Amino acid sequence: MLRADAAARAIRDFWTSSARSGERLSAVWSFPRLVSSRTPFERLRQALAKPVDALPLDAFRIAIGCLSLAYFARTLREAPLYSNPDGLIDHGLSRLIFPYTWMGMFHPGMPLILFQAAFVVACIASLGVIAGYRVRVCAAVLYAVAVSTYRWNFLVMYVDDVVMHLMFFWLLLLPLGRTLVLREWLSHRQQAWRRWKTMTVPGTVVRCFLWNVGLIYVVAGLWKWTSPMWRNGTALYAVLKLPIARTPDFWSPRHLPLLMTLNYTALLLETIFPIAFFLPRGHRLKYALLVALLGFHLGMIATLQIPFANVACIAATVVVFGPELMSLLRRRPRVLEARISPVRIGLPGTIAIMMVITLTLAMVTSVVVPEWRAPVREKSSAASDNAAQEGLKPMQMAFFAPLWIAGLAQQYQLFNWIDDRNYAVRYEVSSSARAVDPATIFLPTTRGTLLQAYVFGVSWMQIPARQRQQLRTSIYTRAARRYCRGVTGPDEVTVHSTLRRIDAAHLHGGAQRRALLMQFQCRNGEPLMQTMNLDP
Repeated sequence: MLRADAAARAIRDFWTSSARSGERLSAVWSFPRLVSSRTPFERLRQALAKPVDALPLDAFRIAIGCLSLAYFARTLREAPLYSNPDGLIDHGLSRLIFPYTWMGMFHPGMPLILFQAAFVVACIASLGVIAGYRVRVCAAVLYAVAVSTYRWNFLVMYVDDVVMHLMFFWLLLLPLGRTLVLREWLSHRQQAWRRWKTMTVPGTVVRCFLWNVGLIYVVAGLWKWTSPMWRNGTALYAVLKLPIARTPDFWSPRHLPLLMTLNYTALLLETIFPIAFFLPRGHRLKYALLVALLGFHLGMIATLQIPFANVACIAATVVVFGPELMSLLRRRPRVLEARISPVRIGLPGTIAIMMVITLTLAMVTSVVVPEWRAPVREKSSAASDNAAQEGLKPMQMAFFAPLWIAGLAQQYQLFNWIDDRNYAVRYEVSSSARAVDPATIFLPTTRGTLLQAYVFGVSWMQIPARQRQQLRTSIYTRAARRYCRGVTGPDEVTVHSTLRRIDAAHLHGGAQRRALLMQFQCRNGEPLMQTMNLDP
């Protein structure tokens, strides 16, 4: 019996000793992990991936889905004018001028019906995004169609296209579709709403998205300080007199005191808007910046024909003010509990981080682009060709090229070019058969205005001199063809333009240049070109 007790005590002592050794061994192995969790890198990972409420993100998803539906519905309506190979753009010449635009779904030889089918599919995918059905699949469709469209119509790409395909890119990465799903709302409304108000998602991509939105404001705001017209207060007047303004004839020098005040207000506010992204929930300055931001974008929507970019930026404020929104919905503050690993970044987070770093460096390196403000000079063909061949320097190419390959064409220098690329134009059209509205030849829309700008040498992309005249010839010919297809009998048409600059020297109605643009005859619905001014 004594031997049995001694044996039992020996076994118990051995087991206890082994357990303590195991605990010490476990502590030794876990020590590096405990230390690494306190490193700056780990703290940064935890701060990035800290969960956020899902419901504001899906509210943003619905807003962008509605905007996408309107955007592609307009693109579908414009397809016969711009996407159509027989429309106003010579896509073969465009691809010759910009050979890097070949990447996309659209290629020469495609009939109009295929373009229209792609835009209809995009409209259907927009409905899927709104309903919360397979959001990433639908976003991938929207992104592919948007990227292919802006590359196909690269000559008339502008800020609405830049911001819209950027929003589709973020729809691909953001953790969406967890709340505000139509199917759940229809089947289990009360239970779904209670669950949605407590749902959280990883925050890495969300914070990268906000960084990108903040970068838009910072770059657009800071670069305006390089413009003499923005600094002397006349830039906003010039912007509102551009052909892309909604009522350019309304504004006159008597509005200058008001517009100069708004000019300096915009110059100050645009750069500081991103401060709202970092302020704590409920901060008074955050609400003041929200009011200013809404006024800023609503003012641009009311005065300029660039609605989609401005509405998209307004929609992003739902994410910025997500904590305030959820506090209002829950009636009381709540500390988010992580239902996911707080240090997990994941593949979407990794892509988002790489993207915003590359995009930030691309914007920073744009500072050193030589003579980035200067317009294309046409006095010397050789000099123009050399300038056209310069393009981006290797430093810029290192960052812009990966973005382009990924489908992102981003540049946030908005209206800082107003000093050298501003003009007002009026067309006079005379016909042998009838009174002619100039809009039947040159469209007053934003894309139509951008296409006409190439006629007068106002461009944002370098075009070699040997192809500049080809481009003008194609613009004249295709505009005349569009007019003649609506004419039943013979007709002789003469088009004149009156062009003037809008800058400090011409605010009170400076010198105007009236020039003959073209003369043509309509025969059987086709134009017979007689005169084309290739250097107006």
